[in-house]
Amino acid sequence: MIEGLFPCPIGVYELDRAITDSEMNYLKGIQLEENQGNMVSVEGDVLHNDAMIELTKFIGNSIEEYCTETFNFDTNKTQIYVTQSWTNRTQPGEYHHPHSHDNSILSGVFYFEGNENDIIEFWNSNSWLTGDRWAFQRLKNNHFNSDAWQYPAEVGTLLLFPSHLVHSVPEVEGEKDRYSLSFNTFFKGELGLSEERTRLIL
Repeated sequence: MIEGLFPCPIGVYELDRAITDSEMNYLKGIQLEENQGNMVSVEGDVLHNDAMIELTKFIGNSIEEYCTETFNFDTNKTQIYVTQSWTNRTQPGEYHHPHSHDNSILSGVFYFEGNENDIIEFWNSNSWLTGDRWAFQRLKNNHFNSDAWQYPAEVGTLLLFPSHLVHSVPEVEGEKDRYSLSFNTFFKGELGLSEERTRLIL
């Protein structure tokens, strides 16, 4: 029997409704600037806009569920909140370079328009950092032997993942622009224990 020890948790959450016209108009109307391989919004607090109230609730509930199943901390003492949020537009032929998110605990990406075959790729940080990369011929890729793993980037889907996890978007092959809303988070409240000399008030 093989068990996954210390797995990297990826949260997948589905919005149970269509994206409204007001949400879409706001998200697609945000001013963009050049990024490495695609475009990113100038605005860095997208989820604080009035048009985002319901999407912000959905994201907040998803973060709470993720944290309950992973960190499992006392929510009376510690909370996690969104620090920054922005949009991305990747046109056909464009890409998003491999990267991770600094100064963040948990990151997320919500897809609000795109192609049926759009994907996001996560990279095995352990093998990159330790050099544990073997070039034998794999009969089939799995979670244990892969350097990278792809998830579908479907409209209405929110993915949550540890911010240190390297991820990227390969060149968009569909005919539509691919749009996403991304965000970072951090803790607030109380962490650790005084008697263990780990207490921290944020």
